[in-house]
Amino acid sequence: MEYNQPMIFINSNLNELEISLTLLHETAHFLNSDCDKYIANHFQNDIIEFQANQYMISEVMKMLDQKYDFTPDTNYQQIIDSLNLPYHLDGVIIDEFNDIISDKFDVIPSCESDYFYE
Repeated sequence: MEYNQPMIFINSNLNELEISLTLLHETAHFLNSDCDKYIANHFQNDIIEFQANQYMISEVMKMLDQKYDFTPDTNYQQIIDSLNLPYHLDGVIIDEFNDIISDKFDVIPSCESDYFYE
């Protein structure tokens, strides 16, 4: 932290989507005050990173819904493929998609993910 302010550095080799995802992920760290947390072990770090990824995916899914107007027939696998995130985040994408569909159409989506993380 320079001048006691958090800073985000972005790799200039990233494409526009990767920059957007990185900014959202790092914004979550800022909003969660992660800069002020002392990380004692890898498990704690994994939780902090997972929470930042959840925020990133939630925000991206909201933006994609605004642009493409998701319906229950929307192919969430295409969303997963286009975001090109690590496979362990697929469940988060599916859950966010299901939440959007549930809220918009008052239905229970037919696809539920199997991820569980505490």
